[in-house]
Amino acid sequence: MTPYAPTTDDPGFWTLLGPDFAGKSTVLDRLHDDHGWRVVSYDDRYLEQYPLIARLRQRWIDDAFLWTGERYSPELVLSVLHTIVLHLRDQLARSTGPEPVIVDSYFYKLLAKCRLLGLEHDPTFDLWRLFPRPRGVLYLDVPPEVIWARSGQGALLNAFEQRPGTAGRAGFLQLQSELREALLKEVGDVPLTVIDGSADPDTVMADVLASLRTEALR
Repeated sequence: MTPYAPTTDDPGFWTLLGPDFAGKSTVLDRLHDDHGWRVVSYDDRYLEQYPLIARLRQRWIDDAFLWTGERYSPELVLSVLHTIVLHLRDQLARSTGPEPVIVDSYFYKLLAKCRLLGLEHDPTFDLWRLFPRPRGVLYLDVPPEVIWARSGQGALLNAFEQRPGTAGRAGFLQLQSELREALLKEVGDVPLTVIDGSADPDTVMADVLASLRTEALR
């Protein structure tokens, strides 16, 4: 497959970022269903034709990540995650139609969270950073206390959404605060729009659409 390479006529692609439980999936689904955007994501809905990636994603959280340093080395665990990130890159390479394209988190969130949770392999991360850059990043900014409530006070969290050994509200709030800082630093050289993700869903969607229209004119 020919890697994605924007040309002078290519409108490029955008990335939607945010903390856990920020509402990204809702925004992406509405962009896809109501506004004709192509969504590149590793959410289950967008993996129906890619059972390999769907299975890897689930098993990575439940097995590979959970047993890092015991059953599996960090390098091996990240090599499995690399396959999922390559899927996002390959989907971008296929995005040659007229519809605009938005990518769910891209590699940014995976890289930041892995580092915060102690899973590091710089050669892998350096390779991800060589992937095509989005035209712009939209960041759904939601206070940690709000996303804690959205998580059912922690009842809906998986192992990749909390620090091992520090389950609970305080650990979650600390991780999400650190994640925000890490994400904004990671996308520091990409045009960034911050959106209040704690507003009601219709307001968030209107702000997203307005931001995308503004970005498209730049």
